Amino acid sequence: MSENNLKKYVDDFFEGLELYDDYKNGHNYKGLLTAAIDVFLEHENNYTAFEIYQTFFMIYQITPENKSEEKKQKCNLVSEPNTLLDLVNIMKDYEEKTGDLIERQRDHFIHSVNVFLLGLAIYSQNKNYRDVFKSYVEKSEYEKFYKTKDKELSDEEFLYRWGVASLFHDIGYPFEIIGKQLNKFINDGVKSISNTYDVEVSIDFNDFNEFNSIVRLEPYDFADNYRARYDNSKIIDLFKPTEIMAHKIAHNFKFNKNQYNDLLKHLNAFISYMKENNFIDHGFFSAILVLNSYGNLIQKYAKNKDFFFYPIVDSASAILLHNYYNKTLQKDPFSLGPLYVESYPIAFLLILCDELQEWNRQPFGVIDKQKDHVNDLNITIDNSNMDVEYILNSGSMGLGFHKEKKAFIYEVLDIERTVFPKGLSVTIPETDFEQEAMLDMDISDIDAPHLLLRNLEKLARKINLQYNDTKNDEFESGKEDEIDEEIEIEMFNSLRSDLKLSNIRQARSIPKKLDMIGCVIADKSDERPAITEFLKKEVTDLAIFEHMEWMEEKENTGWTLTDGDKDEVNLKTPYLVPWDDLDPKIQQYDIDAVKNIPSLLDSIGLKVVRSRLRLLTFEMHKFYLKETGVKTVEVDGVEKNISDCTPKELFDVLPNHIQYSNYKQADFIVKILKERKYELVDKTDKREKIEVFDEKDLEYFAKREHKNWYNLRVNLGWTYGNGEGKTSPNLVSWDKLGDEIKEENKRTFKNLPIMCDMPLIQLKIVRSE
Repeated sequence: MSENNLKKYVDDFFEGLELYDDYKNGHNYKGLLTAAIDVFLEHENNYTAFEIYQTFFMIYQITPENKSEEKKQKCNLVSEPNTLLDLVNIMKDYEEKTGDLIERQRDHFIHSVNVFLLGLAIYSQNKNYRDVFKSYVEKSEYEKFYKTKDKELSDEEFLYRWGVASLFHDIGYPFEIIGKQLNKFINDGVKSISNTYDVEVSIDFNDFNEFNSIVRLEPYDFADNYRARYDNSKIIDLFKPTEIMAHKIAHNFKFNKNQYNDLLKHLNAFISYMKENNFIDHGFFSAILVLNSYGNLIQKYAKNKDFFFYPIVDSASAILLHNYYNKTLQKDPFSLGPLYVESYPIAFLLILCDELQEWNRQPFGVIDKQKDHVNDLNITIDNSNMDVEYILNSGSMGLGFHKEKKAFIYEVLDIERTVFPKGLSVTIPETDFEQEAMLDMDISDIDAPHLLLRNLEKLARKINLQYNDTKNDEFESGKEDEIDEEIEIEMFNSLRSDLKLSNIRQARSIPKKLDMIGCVIADKSDERPAITEFLKKEVTDLAIFEHMEWMEEKENTGWTLTDGDKDEVNLKTPYLVPWDDLDPKIQQYDIDAVKNIPSLLDSIGLKVVRSRLRLLTFEMHKFYLKETGVKTVEVDGVEKNISDCTPKELFDVLPNHIQYSNYKQADFIVKILKERKYELVDKTDKREKIEVFDEKDLEYFAKREHKNWYNLRVNLGWTYGNGEGKTSPNLVSWDKLGDEIKEENKRTFKNLPIMCDMPLIQLKIVRSE
């Protein structure tokens, strides 16, 4: 984005803000978030947008620990699944990969980040809105809102509620994409037979109540306090997102009993309503996904339930309203007028920002790719008015585009009553500007756990120090441990935003790199032996991957290739080339970065260990050798009895493609266990372990595993044959396999519970909750 007031306004928002975790626990999370925002505003693309998603949802990640007690007690928590980030990734990938199957579709990933930033800008520049929001929160029953050191309402409460609402408001868009795909298929396919076909499609659920339901976890007191406060909540199911949102909206809009009942009925039957009217409201699904996710997390980790029923429900119901207000509540039987900001500040702002955000929205749909698009904007915001000027590099948005946009906003929102007394203006200049190329990229899809943000922050500081040590020889060998921690923080915090983010990227990549070689990060108390150095091949592979990620980062933050020397000012580098074209001295930086991973983790109280699933893979191979009657193998040129070999020794002698196949087999076993409502969990899990599978399960597992093995072999170039080279007599469908081979496949699963229970593996199989 070109230089404009948006960045200045966003900077103003953060200028006086102090995050709770920063002043309470000595972090600099605000610095990490603003660094991600700075880089995004300079280079708007999926890569930099995802940095904002990751940073925000890791700052506010819900974990088992009590953050306020972090300094008082040791916490061995290293990483925790971040289901919210997983939802973001799914939405982004699905949207990108299905665009050409849809006629009209634009980006919703970068769009949501820009909606987030626009809302921060309005909040920072408009005191009218800030006063309304403050009054709205302080007059509610919620007492756990974010406070300043002086115990006043902190702007962090807005940051949190607004972040959840804006960044998640389109998370359910894949539901809408499905409907559009079906409609395009009808238009491209069925209607090509004859235009007389008049077919409309919609999505339906066999049991919508299964989706429209927050899981119930012990001690089952989730809704007790909230129900006690509101008598009219006693008639509804507070584990049902539609009824939770109906109560919230009715409360905010001061609905009478009849209106409340109408809203309850309408939301509970909204699936049928959408089906009857041939549309899909992604905001409805987005809101339910948010409530289901947070409802589960807050119960799972025994958090204060008010945290769910006030800020989260506030944000989720605003997500629902960003479409539902105009399309439903302004129509019969509700017939509401323009929304007052006092009634619902977050919903008001979300509708406004969602409608105004038109710049840099990448088209995905076939028709949308052919249309002109807004590339940037000029914006002015104060306590009286808001002026938005859209900038097009070429073409036109169509006659009356800006007038229609303003008219729609005024129809849905009461703009001038409180927030902007002198109004909102939307314009498009006649002048065209030079077009800037949009960056496109592919992000790795490696499945690895998300490190907690405090560990990322520590690792990023250490990476910065190690780079300084290597590049500048600033500190003598062995003195790193003597550097005062405050100096480390200052050194890292003083970096340019893009360099700070580069260190964060490298730290965040460590779990991915380790996952590639079957390792994970663990606390030092973990019983598995620490891996202090990697094999030469592992180092090379990971160094190449590090270089690829570095190139991806640089290309998406404005750097370009040059034949000359590196130019920091003009963002030019001669190193944006494939690994094999790099000078060995430059390759060494990536090699050192990989070799340093164990010592980096050690310096913050962590270590590298083999993943339990990888250890299980080794054990499964040893079991296979015993089952097939193999007595000896050659290890390092010496013939050894398999009983004298460790599982890893036996595994390491396999050709690379067989190792790869076994890794994929183990990953797939986890997947098919879930299909039959089983989970592979740590042995410390309190659920009862499964000792034996019944015959029906064994048949299902063996059949699914064979099909996966078959597909994997075919993709690796195998063919049916006598077993020489890349051939196998078993490369046939399950039905054509001999009974003996089928039984062999079943034996793997019969013995799986025993293998999981081995001392170094420490896993067990349980029934899913």
